Amino acid sequence: MIFSLPIKLLLAVVFGGLIGLERESSQSKDNIKHVGSVGGIRTYSLIALLGALSGLILDQNLPNIFLLIAGTMCALVVVYYFVGTSITGRTGLTTEISAVFTFLIGFFLVTNILSTQLTIAIFVMILLILSIKIKTQKFALGISHKEVESFISYAIIALVILPFLPNKAFFITDIPGINALLDSANLSLGIFAKMEILNPYRLWFIVALITGIDVIGYILGRLMSKKQSLVIASTAAGVVSSTSAIQSLAVKSHANSKLDRLVGAALFANAASMTQVFLLVTPLNAKLTFYLFPTIIIIGLASLLTGVYFLTRKSTNKGDSKHEAKKEEKIFSLMPALKFAVLLIVVRVVTKTALAFFGQSGFLISSMIGAFAGLDAILINLAELAGKAITFKSALLTFAAVNATNMLAKTIYSFMQGKKEFGYKILMGLGVVAISGFIGYFLK
Repeated sequence: MIFSLPIKLLLAVVFGGLIGLERESSQSKDNIKHVGSVGGIRTYSLIALLGALSGLILDQNLPNIFLLIAGTMCALVVVYYFVGTSITGRTGLTTEISAVFTFLIGFFLVTNILSTQLTIAIFVMILLILSIKIKTQKFALGISHKEVESFISYAIIALVILPFLPNKAFFITDIPGINALLDSANLSLGIFAKMEILNPYRLWFIVALITGIDVIGYILGRLMSKKQSLVIASTAAGVVSSTSAIQSLAVKSHANSKLDRLVGAALFANAASMTQVFLLVTPLNAKLTFYLFPTIIIIGLASLLTGVYFLTRKSTNKGDSKHEAKKEEKIFSLMPALKFAVLLIVVRVVTKTALAFFGQSGFLISSMIGAFAGLDAILINLAELAGKAITFKSALLTFAAVNATNMLAKTIYSFMQGKKEFGYKILMGLGVVAISGFIGYFLK
């Protein structure tokens, strides 16, 4: 995207004016228009234009003049801040920092330091951040000390522990002394020698993902309605791992009487998981993606429609709202996430054992068993074999079968981690999704 210099100058003025409009409207709503405020539309337009002109001056190899203009601009902002603080007692820096960013927007528009597209993106982000002032203030005022501790705890889980865990597979042979013990008993591991037991990084990633769904859902819930926040957070998590998203919702069912809402969100997460098929299969076998496309659409629509059904139906559950609110004060629970991660390890070991015994001769059976641990490895294996070792028709049947098995696994996890009522509703919804996969196969 190439703009001429006059257009760039015009954009600088327009962008500055829009930021000034937001600042002026924000101050009028809060009734805080006062001496020391940086200004409104005209002031910010001039600031952006000044930034653009300073960029032109720098391009003309006049760095001293540029530094003089930039230094004067910063000094004026500082003076405005101290004048406003002394007169009104305000201590916020939002308006002054927005003025500095407005100057930089104008500067970046006429220089080649950042692309025009990136500069426009930065402008949009600045405008978005400034526009959510009221919502963020309400959110911050309502946060308790326990909630702050929960956010810090999650930061430790996701940002302190996770990055430092080794992202490598550990096998049975990595257990200290196992080889000597087996040799003394004249035993051999055989096919189990290279069987992965766990990957610490991936294991803790599941824990961080499950707890993260709760944290993101909580934050969204403070900014919008609970139903909207639950669906959005679950759908986003479903792109990464719908199994983890559904498990998180199952845990919530113990403290939430509105089970239909949770089931609806779970089905939306399941629909979002269909994007993984495109991401994993297409780079390896585009023809298989084309062949699976109608079935993928049918499965996705079945998930969405059943999700809408549960979200819109009138709930018949009766629960103690006070008791529910009390339980939901805790933003996330670490123990259920750890239990689920351990459960996945056990399931993966069992399924890999079955795969080792069945091998390619029992491809369909071994794939269905493997689907209890997830679809990622199955989809990659399917993409590598379709059109070569197996026909596309067989690949489609395998996909429908492993999808049904995966729905069964999610249902079992829901019964194990959530209320029985939640499990039955999930069984109903995911049962429809499982059947839809075979409908796609027979229509092909």
